[in-house]
Amino acid sequence: MAELAVVRRYAHALFQTAASKGKIDEVENDLKIVDQILREVPRLQRVLRAPTVAGARKRELLRHAFSDRVGELTLRFLGLLVDRRRETVLNDIYEEYRRLANEHRRILPVQVTAAVPMTDAERDALAAALSRRTGKTVTLQVSIDPSLMGGLVLRMGDTIIDGSVKARLGQLRSWLTTGRTV
Repeated sequence: MAELAVVRRYAHALFQTAASKGKIDEVENDLKIVDQILREVPRLQRVLRAPTVAGARKRELLRHAFSDRVGELTLRFLGLLVDRRRETVLNDIYEEYRRLANEHRRILPVQVTAAVPMTDAERDALAAALSRRTGKTVTLQVSIDPSLMGGLVLRMGDTIIDGSVKARLGQLRSWLTTGRTV
């Protein structure tokens, strides 16, 4: 993530402004559109990052590319990034804004890596247990990694809980070779 402190500062300012105007969801959708277009049109991204392109030209490009797709608040925000020469953080703003919006809604996205596919009942039980522990609504994003051999790895923000067989075997191996636990 480019310049995390800068990304957080700008995303937080945008979120606070959107919240005060009751446009949290609208701005989130706008940023998703901007993010998708920048990924689909890398040339636009290169032009925005180019130090040789004048700020006025960049603002004109942004207005032309997004004026009929995003709201005025988001368009002004994009212009602000250009004015402050912070175009490099544009790619990371959406993810940080979405994190803030989810936090505001008390939604906790959890990335689950499982050794085998989970049934709907297992997913529901895991989501319910995590919701009880965190006090938030949990949304699961499940991926499969057979190398885990069994168990789960959970990623909730900065927290990782590794309950996989692979991790347990690694701990056992360490204990057997060094005589101490990890």
